[in-house]
Amino acid sequence: VSTQSTGFEGRGFQVYDSRPHGLKLEGCGDFAYNYDRKHAYLGYGFRTDKEAYNLVRDVIDFTGTEFHSLKLVSELCYHLDTAMLNLSRGHALVFTPAFDKQSLDLIKEVNGEENVIEITEEDCVKNFVPNAIPVQDGDKHYIVGLTFSPSLEGKLKDLGYNIITTPYQEYLKSGGSIRCSVLDIGI
Repeated sequence: VSTQSTGFEGRGFQVYDSRPHGLKLEGCGDFAYNYDRKHAYLGYGFRTDKEAYNLVRDVIDFTGTEFHSLKLVSELCYHLDTAMLNLSRGHALVFTPAFDKQSLDLIKEVNGEENVIEITEEDCVKNFVPNAIPVQDGDKHYIVGLTFSPSLEGKLKDLGYNIITTPYQEYLKSGGSIRCSVLDIGI
């Protein structure tokens, strides 16, 4: 636990500092839950060490959740949230070249191969689709993102998602998009 005081501690959150363990762990960029929180993932390979999986597993209470690690192998995808997006209706948008075979097989096994939607390099790298935000409001399902190719947007609408695009081009200069500017604290 960190000895430095933060605004989070003042709000009742426990803050954990991974630096004394000598591990690279880039946090939310390499961590994701699936739609029902029965599965969680830690991406590793470029900015997060594989060994960080054990540290996260020991710090976070994953009762009722299976925790998996996914190896990123494409330099185009330096974080998990630049390679995969779990959606609120159980689908996963995945840039398949970003993962090794074992990780890709795991994604398909967990989500069901029929629920894995492969995205193009354009939607991954140019449109930053995996960095969008899925939102559920009652029986309505939204995806808030920068932009989507017409074919992907059509497919998502056919699956019952409402697409909301927002001008975030300036933020792309920092190497991220919408997901990089929010923090899901699970409340």
